Amino acid sequence: MWMLIILVILVIVIAVVGGAVFPFLTWQSLPEGAEINGMYLVKDRFVSAAIVPLGGREVALIDAGVDAEAKALLAELSRRGFGPGDVKVILLTHGHGDHIAGITKFPMAQVMALAEEVDVVEGRSTGGGMLLRLKPLKPTGIHLARILHDGEVVTLGPYQVRVFAVPGHTPGCAAYAIGVNLFLGDSANRGKDGRLKGGHWIFNKSSAQNRKSLVDLSRRLADDRIIKTLVFSHSAPLEGGVAPLREFAKRG
Repeated sequence: MWMLIILVILVIVIAVVGGAVFPFLTWQSLPEGAEINGMYLVKDRFVSAAIVPLGGREVALIDAGVDAEAKALLAELSRRGFGPGDVKVILLTHGHGDHIAGITKFPMAQVMALAEEVDVVEGRSTGGGMLLRLKPLKPTGIHLARILHDGEVVTLGPYQVRVFAVPGHTPGCAAYAIGVNLFLGDSANRGKDGRLKGGHWIFNKSSAQNRKSLVDLSRRLADDRIIKTLVFSHSAPLEGGVAPLREFAKRG
């Protein structure tokens, strides 16, 4: 009897671990130290964050990585001539732990996220996703300085940042168009075939909503002539402007 129980537990563990690892095998790997149109992608183990220079000694971050010590981010900032106090804003694509862990290392930063993501960022909700439902809830201690809304435009240095709600991976996932880059967080990835893929079902709150959000975003950006590069948190960027989004929307 005990052997059967152990076997069942082992099968469940293997299935969970395999389910978490498999999606990464289908995505184009994150590059090391990539510069993307004047912004810098920082690989932090299996996830990335981005540094956006704002002029002078001010920068913004897109997410804050999985490392609570923010070693990779701090090292790249230092290499670019910045310190932790130069980070003035952190725009969160969503509130999962691998995107918010390093926030405490940037005490001067104003943290911003969509209104629908507040509970996830502050630790009152896991944000959904089959694997994440197993994780116990606990307060993160993160305070949001500004609540964002779909369609809002935020001025950061020389940039007019366009804010898009793309729910599905979590209730309040955001995409940010900054200059010629569109940051999509975990809402999409670049597959090894070079095509855009939606967020993986095992991590999503709702894959149907995730797909709908990306299709809606492709329509909203149908006439866009500014965006050149789609930037993802767990895979390599994708060139071609919004064409990969349009191609994704046409697929069944």
